[in-house]
Amino acid sequence: MILHIPEGIVPFEDSFCGRKPLYPFAGEPVALSCRCDAGTPVLETDGADLRGISPEKISDGAFRFTLPRFPAARTLRYRFTCGDEATPWYTLDVLARLRVTEPLAVSGSAVQLGEGIFWTFSADQGVFSLALTGAADASPLPVCGAFRLCPGEGGLFSLKKDGRTVLSCRSVTLGLRADGTVAHQELQLEGTHRHIFGTGERFDRVDQMGRGSCGQVTEHFTRQGAWTYLPVPMFLTDAGFGYFRKTGCSVRMDLGSTIRLSCPCIPGQRDFLLTGTPKTQLSSCLRLSGTPALPPEWVFGLWISANGWSSDADVDEQLQALKSHHCPASVMVLEAWSDESTFYRWSDLWGNPSDMVRRVREAGLHLVLWQIPVLKALRDCPDRTHVDHDLHEALEKGYLVRRADGSTYVVPERWFQGSVLPDFTSPEACAWWFSRRDHLLEAGVEGFKCDGGEFLFGSDIALSDGTPGEEAHNLYPLIYERAYHEWMASRGLPAVTFSRAGYAGAQRYPLHWAGDQLSTWEELRGQLSAGLSAGLSGIFFWGFDIGGFAGELPEAELYLRATALGCFSPVMQWHAEPRSGQFYQTHSASFVNDRSPWNLARQLKRQDVLETAVAFARLREKLRPYIWQEAQACVQLTRPLMAHLCIDFPEDDRALSCPDEYMFGRRYLVAPVTEKGAEGRNVYLPEGEWKHFFTGEHVQGPGQVYIPCPLDQIPVFERIESAPGG
Repeated sequence: MILHIPEGIVPFEDSFCGRKPLYPFAGEPVALSCRCDAGTPVLETDGADLRGISPEKISDGAFRFTLPRFPAARTLRYRFTCGDEATPWYTLDVLARLRVTEPLAVSGSAVQLGEGIFWTFSADQGVFSLALTGAADASPLPVCGAFRLCPGEGGLFSLKKDGRTVLSCRSVTLGLRADGTVAHQELQLEGTHRHIFGTGERFDRVDQMGRGSCGQVTEHFTRQGAWTYLPVPMFLTDAGFGYFRKTGCSVRMDLGSTIRLSCPCIPGQRDFLLTGTPKTQLSSCLRLSGTPALPPEWVFGLWISANGWSSDADVDEQLQALKSHHCPASVMVLEAWSDESTFYRWSDLWGNPSDMVRRVREAGLHLVLWQIPVLKALRDCPDRTHVDHDLHEALEKGYLVRRADGSTYVVPERWFQGSVLPDFTSPEACAWWFSRRDHLLEAGVEGFKCDGGEFLFGSDIALSDGTPGEEAHNLYPLIYERAYHEWMASRGLPAVTFSRAGYAGAQRYPLHWAGDQLSTWEELRGQLSAGLSAGLSGIFFWGFDIGGFAGELPEAELYLRATALGCFSPVMQWHAEPRSGQFYQTHSASFVNDRSPWNLARQLKRQDVLETAVAFARLREKLRPYIWQEAQACVQLTRPLMAHLCIDFPEDDRALSCPDEYMFGRRYLVAPVTEKGAEGRNVYLPEGEWKHFFTGEHVQGPGQVYIPCPLDQIPVFERIESAPGG
């Protein structure tokens, strides 16, 4: 097999199959890499005489062709061959660089960047839009309240608040194809900001000042760091301006006092400047990307889950444990329920699935089943018969994702390698896919854990609705989740999905969780950062795996601190990896790695783990009316349920700088303990009167106070004043 994906596979890693740079300028060297397991590949071109270029072997089965520097913009096609095998043809646009620091002309609400290239500006409801066009616009200068956009000032334009400049665009660099069309842009902005928030779910830090985003949906198992399952091409600042680009393309953001934003250009797409406080900026962003949807009330109770539950006995054991320990819960998630082939047929380990669903419902729980958007590779299917039939039908009727040349897309590597993907942009494909799953809803299943979706690699993709190939990778998880929501709604059910991947607009299809982390303190801190940054990016209904998903069992202290955080998070859930997971091999065939309180108490020989974790579950149940009230307010007021302090205290410098505190709804300030061995922590309380949730002690803010915190508590303070308006 020959593998070449110009964009590569995973950001920040060399996949040995990409193109560097992806958008080369004239005069730059270009390296084309591929993997070939059948010999030495040959590079063929259409439109340039590059015969005689020999590949450099860069690792076993990996080769690199270095092209000569092209003196001017040009377009060529290339492919790799080896014997009888050939890749599809790929288009390479060598671009002419046009860097503009001053406009050629200013006319009304437009600036001219080059011959036949203009930036036009408009304003609506606190948002300024920037569009690349082919003509000037004589409209008046755009104004939004106290904010005015001034074309031609500060370089290319400036944004002023009450006459004071808060943002300037110093330059834009355009990459022009040989025909003069714009293929790529990079903006250079300078602002008065000190903090930058948002950019999606971020595990490395909430405040992205001095950091940035590659903008690509990425599946990275544990230790996510700078990777993310759910990037969003936006940010908020403390200086009165924010940013959003309405696109499915990856937007690279380098975020410091100088901000650089680079992305491919697709005709009709725009950049937006958001104005006001961080909360106002976020509200404007959501008005552009989609109103957050409100899930049903039952999702705000305790969720119980483990990959190891695969039979009636497993389910009944958990239902009995909930009952005997008086542990309230509202959702059970089953991952290992299916035949592991079709993912719509129950495995043979279930005696009567409908009876099992009924028992779950009678216990007061709602059942959620695991899903994956693939037709699995036959070689990996325990039961090939049904998958083989489905595959032939899907191929014959055109229900699968295709490449631009019409061939069927096959996952090239990583998770579910060799599988094919349903094209959820096709109504016919959706009807076919969900006709096989209708029986699950009829049996009483009420939601789906929509895992995966990150493995549509490359831009040579042709979805049936015409979605540009450059957008397909980032948008596919969103399209997948939308299809499940629309299917459930069409059957008269409140749609519930629990997904880890997404992009701008993901808030329309709740809920989401943080994906896979190890049971370590560092990962717990990453989960907290992810939840806060997700909220600041519009993902309001979010959760994480309490105590971690993978690796050795969490120690008691870590588990209880994570349980306390989960109690005051939008979704409270424990979950565990398969019992012979990637980081963990079972001690014995009978070993159970569930993160349930009863299992951890047994494995750790700590009865207090069971008692304390169940006490937090009961507290969660008491909080459910409040959480439901605040969830509705979140949608109405477009504010996160788990809101970093910048949302409610935008004028408070210490609140803006606080990395690990948040408002849970409008009443409770939460300051989780995430350091091993800590017996308490310093808590910053903004202006006002605050009441300790557990002790009843009153504290006057603003100020920092040390709060002792035993394992059966978490620093939470109630705001003693009428609830703010949003």
